[in-house]
Amino acid sequence: MILALNVAIGVALLFATPQLVLQDQAAKCNSPDRLAFLQAGDPAYVDAMELAQILRSRGFTVKCVLRSTMEGAFEGLEGAALYRTDRGEFEALFLPKPLTFAGMIVIEEQQNGRYTYSFHGTPRPWPANRVDSPRPISFVFGMPTTSWLSGMINSG
Repeated sequence: MILALNVAIGVALLFATPQLVLQDQAAKCNSPDRLAFLQAGDPAYVDAMELAQILRSRGFTVKCVLRSTMEGAFEGLEGAALYRTDRGEFEALFLPKPLTFAGMIVIEEQQNGRYTYSFHGTPRPWPANRVDSPRPISFVFGMPTTSWLSGMINSG
């Protein structure tokens, strides 16, 4: 599942130090995941950790925050992260503030039991402009509610 976000939170959050976050992930992630941990030097790291903290405050157990295959998918994208939680997994895409995905249009096509998505508008998509999936993907632009997250992750 892909979750597109421009995280714009106006509250102060307490963050674990990067070392503690990485130690916590190492205890909860499987071995192959450990090769893909989002690192403190990754452009989306701060936003990704902020979203992880928001998820935790809403009752999610965040097992892993990993690099995403969606990195570089849109012009101006700051970065992307794959979240593995106790309720499923999803990807978040981060734009630098104040940019948003408000001008994005998602086109879904179904063929032979597969779902293909293409993107139009702003930010401009990468040249391949296609996501293929064996099941439907929900795209959310903005910060989702806890109930939406729970419902979509559990059903995905």
